[in-house]
Amino acid sequence: MAKVIAIVLINLLVMVSNTIAQTNDHAMAIDGKFGLSIFSDGIGTGLLFGGGLDIPVQPKSLFIRPELNITTHSSTPVEIAGVLKYNLPSTQNDQTTLYADGGFGLWFMTHGPYFGLNFGGGAIFPLQNSQLKIPAEIRFGPIFYSGSTIFQIALTTGIRFDLPK
Repeated sequence: MAKVIAIVLINLLVMVSNTIAQTNDHAMAIDGKFGLSIFSDGIGTGLLFGGGLDIPVQPKSLFIRPELNITTHSSTPVEIAGVLKYNLPSTQNDQTTLYADGGFGLWFMTHGPYFGLNFGGGAIFPLQNSQLKIPAEIRFGPIFYSGSTIFQIALTTGIRFDLPK
């Protein structure tokens, strides 16, 4: 059931992003990501698949980022997250973008939902002669789970592109 909900939410995210992109003066970006999710409670390491949408609040520096992430840990936890992302100023002509982000998430897993926090950062590397970019990110945060706390570390990469204005 969680997988069906996740697929429906991803489709809704894409449809909403197309609508917002047509009415927004600043470029938005969408990405898909994959990587590793490490839980501290003995569940171990699982795969993480997800995606998100960068919605500009201040052009080129501050973004609101809704996300949907699915992991392969037992009971297939699904996270719906809201993240605030800040692109760090660059002093060079380097095209790589460094950023810091943080926010909250609702985790849907056994006997859930549960509240979690995300803190992290990463880099976005543009591909030459392409509109595609490669993000690399690390996040850390607690998930407040049934009277205890699980810590998650997520290491992800993926593919990203700017939506037309």
